Amino acid sequence: MSEIQRPAPERALDWSPAEARELGEQTINVWTELLERLHTDLPVARNRSTAEVADAVTIPIPNEPMPIDRLFDHLRRVVFEESMYPGHPGFVAYISGAGTVPGAAADLIAAGLNQNVGGWRLSPAASEIEQHLMRWFAERLGMPEGSSGYVTSGGAMVNLIALTAARSRHAGWDVRDAGIRSGPQLTVYVSSEVHDTVDRAVQMLGIGTAGIRHIKTDENLRMDVAALRSAIDADLSDGHRPIAVVGSAGTTGTGAIDPLDAIADVCAEYGLWFHVDGAYGGGAALTTPLQHLFNGIGRADSIGFDPHKWLYTPIAGACLLVRDPAILRQTVGVDASYIVDDDSTGWGDDIYTLSPHFTRPFTALKIWVSLLAHGWGAYEQRISHDVALARYLHELVVDHPELEPMTEPGLSITCFRYVPPDLAEEPDAADYLDTLNERVMFELQLGGRVFPSNAVVNGRFALRSCIVNYRTEADTMDEIAAETIRLGRYLDNDLRPADLS
Repeated sequence: MSEIQRPAPERALDWSPAEARELGEQTINVWTELLERLHTDLPVARNRSTAEVADAVTIPIPNEPMPIDRLFDHLRRVVFEESMYPGHPGFVAYISGAGTVPGAAADLIAAGLNQNVGGWRLSPAASEIEQHLMRWFAERLGMPEGSSGYVTSGGAMVNLIALTAARSRHAGWDVRDAGIRSGPQLTVYVSSEVHDTVDRAVQMLGIGTAGIRHIKTDENLRMDVAALRSAIDADLSDGHRPIAVVGSAGTTGTGAIDPLDAIADVCAEYGLWFHVDGAYGGGAALTTPLQHLFNGIGRADSIGFDPHKWLYTPIAGACLLVRDPAILRQTVGVDASYIVDDDSTGWGDDIYTLSPHFTRPFTALKIWVSLLAHGWGAYEQRISHDVALARYLHELVVDHPELEPMTEPGLSITCFRYVPPDLAEEPDAADYLDTLNERVMFELQLGGRVFPSNAVVNGRFALRSCIVNYRTEADTMDEIAAETIRLGRYLDNDLRPADLS
């Protein structure tokens, strides 16, 4: 018999608690310095080219361990010299929450636990915390008892899963078994203001662009329900098979909220799945002061909202809530041969049976810890304050002759533009004003003080401020207005074509 060679221990990757403490202390030092400098000397963003950033931050992977001090010298450069900062008070672009301090701390703990929250036995506490949160959110949104869901990566994944469930329930055949086959054209109805991820989800599901119906909006950029009915009736007459309507609870561009209650009526009448994309506005729908804006949201078959947006949680984490969770199991559930359940164990349900993900991080911890640390009252106050700031910026715009509002404020979004007074009534200036305001936006972003984005409103370019940042206050609104006027005047003098002079 040959001698068995017993491998010696190999601990090159196994850091001691003392080594971890040293690493943690330096990490905390960088983090707290970042928090301090967000209010002092850091710009929102820097004017850097791709080549400049790549040259600054990419270094060869060494064969031997890098000394901690040298490693943190490099990390400090990444953090303080080459990054941009969505948590900066001047960041009002897109819809990216500032990230709570308790949430960031919870992320570290979750990473340290390194649990797979796909199976209950692998993550008992994590699974129960997540389900507790889902039930609490569903109740606040007015969904019936028994509604639940889970946390996933973002609104794009939420929309994809929700519409997959809608396809499973209303296609008219077993899509999981037979696949997408020749048959009636499945159709999904969305407003013309819907987020692009909904279109993409429909395309990815094999329904195709041919199955998307973009319903016109009213003067407030909300879905026109009469037009929705007409579109459904037309498709039925043509032999198509309507399966779902997607309502927006706060559009990305302007914050418009579709008439959710009326859409729910239509879905009930025609037997369609009703999904609400509340990726942005869902946080506001949870609050007592703003719930009335979202009447009917609890009647949805599925709702998505992103705590990493308007609950300010660190990226990434989005919630999918479903009226009947059993449909998720029918839609994406699997029975893995290597996972054996025994009812006698008392183990809870495995979320992997409801989700396309087998491996899932403990994302719910940062949401839960943030809510516990701040208390719900603080969220209601801050979300209402964000809405008040958007209204304040709107009033600054209305009050100045060189600024023009493009819409009424929608939730915490204000859309406006710079218009030279002598061009205010000039119909031939429309394209030039688009160009001028686009340049104003880029100059604002490159200036490092405030960072707005843009929206397209009725086919025209608008500057857009979206406040989902608990560090943003009225002085940022003042600066946005003042800098827009200053840059607008300067750039108009430089860019105006001769035929408009």
